[in-house]
Amino acid sequence: MMEFGEKVKKIREEKGMTQQTMAEHLYVTRQAVSRWECGARYPDLLTAKKISKILDVSLDELLSGEEIKEKVEQEPLLAKPVENIFQTVLYAAVAMIYLLLCVFSLYSYLRPNETLAGTPAEKINIIEISSDISRIAYFMAAVLGLILSVKNRLTAKVTGYIMSVPYLAASFSFLVTYIDMQMKKNGHLGFTGWLADFIIPLIFAVMILLFFEWKERRIPFEIVLLLCILTIGYLAYGYKNRFLRSTDLGFVVTTVGMAGRTGMAALLGYQAYVWDKKKRTAYKKI
Repeated sequence: MMEFGEKVKKIREEKGMTQQTMAEHLYVTRQAVSRWECGARYPDLLTAKKISKILDVSLDELLSGEEIKEKVEQEPLLAKPVENIFQTVLYAAVAMIYLLLCVFSLYSYLRPNETLAGTPAEKINIIEISSDISRIAYFMAAVLGLILSVKNRLTAKVTGYIMSVPYLAASFSFLVTYIDMQMKKNGHLGFTGWLADFIIPLIFAVMILLFFEWKERRIPFEIVLLLCILTIGYLAYGYKNRFLRSTDLGFVVTTVGMAGRTGMAALLGYQAYVWDKKKRTAYKKI
């Protein structure tokens, strides 16, 4: 079975077109075309579509269904320049927000009497430590997304891992809170608490991973969109309650954290929309 590069070379030569001419049409180097034809490299799906137009053949003639799926999975999730810039800006904003929160966490360890005075904790405890771990996880996820987005190498699969971090962190924080309460024997968490703060975030994380991992549309985009809306609504509800009983410092920290998590949820919705659109076009005949 003839590979993509062999097909491109055969059709190009039949049309009397040189590698340099094709490269000029695609705004790439002749070496890039040569690498595609010998199979050393592969163009992204957008470039493959341009090649099919230049050679006046359908994309199906150049790529099999399985090859199209492979290209979609390997290429950047947001390959278009405007999409990628928007994604990069959001990741940069979220990374900056959680960097500020990590700096505050570090400061709270250095001066706990100043930073924690008047808060429910009053001092550093296991719950505060778990919150700091979650903030570091948010920050690292946002930085990874930012780096890959800048390099235009953020694939759908990696996006799924990054976007599942907030929900996994929420489940982790709940477990730490439960363990702390059991150790101190100063409270009880009912089924509603387990459902809202542990089970649902865990389910959401799994759904996000599967949505970006599965090739077919087994989890509809509408489900992920609803997930994003519920997340933002839950954050807004929690922010309102904390606002009524926060210190000035707690208000600032809560507001900054709210902005970061809302930004991640909005970015998730946008990325899910783009990925679903790609799957609809790439896998419709498979």
